[in-house]
Amino acid sequence: MELILFWSIAVIAVLITGISKSGFAGGAGAVAVPLLSLVMPPLQAIALMLPLLIIMDGFSVKLWWGQYNRKLLIALIPASLIGVAIGYATADQLSEDWIRLLLGVIAIAFVVIQLWPNQNKKEQQHKPNAVLGAVAGASAGFTSFLAHAGGPPLNMFLLKQKLSRTEFLATAVYFFAAINLFKLYPYIALEQFNKQILWQGALLIPVALIGVALGKWLQGHLPQKTFLNIIYVLLFGLGCKLIYSALSELI
Repeated sequence: MELILFWSIAVIAVLITGISKSGFAGGAGAVAVPLLSLVMPPLQAIALMLPLLIIMDGFSVKLWWGQYNRKLLIALIPASLIGVAIGYATADQLSEDWIRLLLGVIAIAFVVIQLWPNQNKKEQQHKPNAVLGAVAGASAGFTSFLAHAGGPPLNMFLLKQKLSRTEFLATAVYFFAAINLFKLYPYIALEQFNKQILWQGALLIPVALIGVALGKWLQGHLPQKTFLNIIYVLLFGLGCKLIYSALSELI
């Protein structure tokens, strides 16, 4: 029964992530780790997803080839290394319950930030700012390292840049492709990859590729707001569950 539950949750988590990465600028990718953390240790959940994310990135980059904003990536990517480094320095200092608590807080904060009123209005848009880009890149690097949840800081920055939908999506895809590669060595150093994790990940590769293809198709057929609202409800509930579970052990 536990095995069936694990694989059911894993397939759902990977499928949602693939759809999100190729069609919705990673806006729902944060759901995977909180969801998997219900059935496995958080750091192992992150490790399981990372190679799959890199594979998805490869196909997503091909789908959005050459349509990114180069100046924005130059502002974002170097700073993301700082966030990844901070995440690496703190990850092995926290117990599983503290990581679950942090994941729960990140999940709920993700939803609140994404749904914050007026963040999409045009009057808030402005020209790229190097300092804001660096802050957004570093923040995305940190939250991405701990939960593959770099979407909120990145999206808040990109939404202000007057990008077309295509350029917005392509820039997000390329940013996360870079950041996920940066995370690979630190997770190897944390010794989170083992035979079981790699075997499970290999079996989930077809699901990841189906998710990427489905995301590209849904991007033109399903309103982004509808898809993301469903994910936000799920993510908020997962965040509450993780916080409750963590506090039950910590208090």
